[in-house]
Amino acid sequence: MEEALLPPSTTTSEEVDHQPVVTITTATYDNGDEEENDSGVYREGTIASARFNILSTMVGGGCLSLPLAFQQSGNSLLGPLLLVLTALITDFCFRLLVASAVHLKCPHSTRPGTDSFESITQEAFGPRAFIMSQLLVFFMCFFGAVGYSVLLRDMMEPINDAILEHLSFVKSEWMTKNLTMFAVIFLVTPATTLQTLTSLKNCGAMSMFSIFVLGSCIVFRSVQCQVNNPSPEPWYSYLTFFPESPGELLDALPLYISCFVCHYNILPVHNELQNPTPKRVSWWLRTTTWGSFGLYLIMGWTGSAYGHCTPSGKVHGNVLLDFDKKDPLLLVGRMCLAVTITLAFPMLVIPGRDIVIRSYLPSSNASGTTETPVDPSAADDLQEPLLSQEEQADNAETAAATGDEFNDEEAPLDDAGSQSGGNTDGAPPSTSYMVRLLVSIAIFWTAGTVASLVDGIEVVWDLLGSSLSILLSFLIPCGSYLVITSNETTEETSSSSWLDDASEDRKRFWSKILCWVLIGTFTPLMIVSTANAVHNTFSGGN
Repeated sequence: MEEALLPPSTTTSEEVDHQPVVTITTATYDNGDEEENDSGVYREGTIASARFNILSTMVGGGCLSLPLAFQQSGNSLLGPLLLVLTALITDFCFRLLVASAVHLKCPHSTRPGTDSFESITQEAFGPRAFIMSQLLVFFMCFFGAVGYSVLLRDMMEPINDAILEHLSFVKSEWMTKNLTMFAVIFLVTPATTLQTLTSLKNCGAMSMFSIFVLGSCIVFRSVQCQVNNPSPEPWYSYLTFFPESPGELLDALPLYISCFVCHYNILPVHNELQNPTPKRVSWWLRTTTWGSFGLYLIMGWTGSAYGHCTPSGKVHGNVLLDFDKKDPLLLVGRMCLAVTITLAFPMLVIPGRDIVIRSYLPSSNASGTTETPVDPSAADDLQEPLLSQEEQADNAETAAATGDEFNDEEAPLDDAGSQSGGNTDGAPPSTSYMVRLLVSIAIFWTAGTVASLVDGIEVVWDLLGSSLSILLSFLIPCGSYLVITSNETTEETSSSSWLDDASEDRKRFWSKILCWVLIGTFTPLMIVSTANAVHNTFSGGN
């Protein structure tokens, strides 16, 4: 049995000898081990807050395309199996990212970490990979904003029509279709100028509640339809086990993958998690992944069954388009989704904005302060996880091992070989409000303009899920883990190992085998799926 980890008690020592006062906080655990934290900044994230932070990034409008994915792949057998498989692989890749970070440096029990998706990629593949991962995250966030803008336009259609009844002077068909979308973008733009996402971290629970209400509305109407449908064919006649063609299966796969993308936020949230022991991290990741899986399964299956009630027998890429626009219950669901999307926009724009500022506006970093270097431990739990190019060298400072018991049985979180916890990342640059505003406008409004030219959300998820999502979600975490864990640990690092060597080596061996299997599977799948998505987009294949 694993000992319960008691909250650390803190003691303060002050040193005054013609020197500035230095406050050092020491965390003392039940086993007598101590870790000093003189940074003045502490890990504040709980498992609940960490779960909501990731779910608010992962769960959103993408779940509305799952009914189409279920219908295309077989909603009673292959579809649910594909969803289970995607959830398993996603959970595994979450753990790969954490294991890679822990292998490089053991997390401090109280001081926030500074790991990021980009820093892990750089450690594995070098500076060029850092630039590539920056671009990858930027485009994922940008096209995510495009997709959410399309969804917002569809959700606000009833309100948009009501407003246009009083705006007879608006003649442009393009403007009448996108008026409400751009109005919301205008109202949300100030929120995209925030220095970090700290102010929005409490919105995760609201977003999840809104999605839950939306899902409940869809389930209720779908069940009601099956009970009251006068069609002579029974409802179960619309249940399928397999796709009608290989092409439909290829169309469905990106929709499953896109629903689980949030990998670039795993490490920033892990950086702020209190007492990041393997058991706590494992529970956080497991409940996050399988909580979203449960919601996806219910919405995907019941939504696809609603095809029994549509004239064509099929559902749209956005299942809400299959319901009556004047349905008051679904109007509530639409507004809930609109709230979720609105809260998600800053989470998509700010990371891309910070990448642009760091990479192309270095002079803007010098605003407001002359102190260098910035204390890296001041990083916030939701701010953009990026490293500056000059911060690639490892810090020589070594953090003491926590000495906690780590008996979690899940791989690959137990890769201990951890280095000391010296912080190497810097906080996002302190830029002027005007610079943040201009860059945010350029990104956000460009995404909105692109969205105004897109007919359906399935086009965006198809392109993202077939290429960028596979690369970011599966290939990079697997490749980074293989490279990083192949490096031999130092004697000092080995002394802070989380597990005994035999258990660690065994789990690492099987994790590497699975990584190679995933790379060998998803590399050709990404090529084929991307070609199929491009063909569908430009030839009207959808």
